[in-house]
Amino acid sequence: MRITEISEQFGSTIEGSPQEKVSDVDPNMVKNLIKDRGVVVFSGFGTPLAEFEQYIRQFGDNFMTYQGGSYVRRKVSADDKLLSTRRELGRDKQDTFPLPLHGEMYYTGIRPVMLWFYCERPAASDGETTVCDGVQIYDALSNDTKELLAKKKLKYIRRYRDGEWQAIYQTDNVDEAIKFCAGNGLSAKYEDDGALATEFVYPGVIKSRWGNHLVYINNVLPVLWQENQLGLKTSIVRLEDDSKIPEQLVKEVAAAQERLTIPMAWQRGDFAAIDNTRAMHGRRPFTDPEREIFLRMVREVAF
Repeated sequence: MRITEISEQFGSTIEGSPQEKVSDVDPNMVKNLIKDRGVVVFSGFGTPLAEFEQYIRQFGDNFMTYQGGSYVRRKVSADDKLLSTRRELGRDKQDTFPLPLHGEMYYTGIRPVMLWFYCERPAASDGETTVCDGVQIYDALSNDTKELLAKKKLKYIRRYRDGEWQAIYQTDNVDEAIKFCAGNGLSAKYEDDGALATEFVYPGVIKSRWGNHLVYINNVLPVLWQENQLGLKTSIVRLEDDSKIPEQLVKEVAAAQERLTIPMAWQRGDFAAIDNTRAMHGRRPFTDPEREIFLRMVREVAF
């Protein structure tokens, strides 16, 4: 077993062999790595799913469902909180396009502080999960962009048609859906055609849970990609005054991410811990429709 740095400031890998068990890895050491490095990858252990599930509970078991998420995730476990990351969207096969870097669920008020990804089956080629340090992204921004993000928050505007919001909010009762939104800091309006429209205002830059860093972390790029590249109007993002996200901001962030993004190539049984208050994550494209990465979202931890 050996521990290596993924980059100078960000990420660590704990590399084992099939003869070693992840249960031998000191959880206190891993906690310190999560706090200091933002991402910890467990590679080469070939950890079975049951052992992964047992090991991660040492770090907190306040797991979340994906209620109110941006799409419908398949539930893998009996508690409905081990989730597939496959984006099938009602089709026979999952979508295999790339996903821009983002923080998990930054379009809603209650989100995970930490993520666990587990590789059940890697793609035959490509399909790496990508990670990027939001601290370094922020540091790379111009003073004008930093000032803008300090003055103006982001507004996530979503509209789900009748039949869609029921799946997203996991209820057929619109009053329950609106109550859920209110409890998560969203304003919600039930429209005459049966659609549910919501708005959520939140900063694009936050302080990290560990280290008190200023971090650029949000859902701007994937939402803009859906709007501009896919032509979707059900989910858009603006500044809080309803003006469009400045092109200069998008260019600066994209340039920083191009330089700083790290791909994580999966082997079966690999898994990773991600600080969702610091590290953005995404996905590279692939063609193998059988790729299967599972996710546990942790609402809160004690360390």
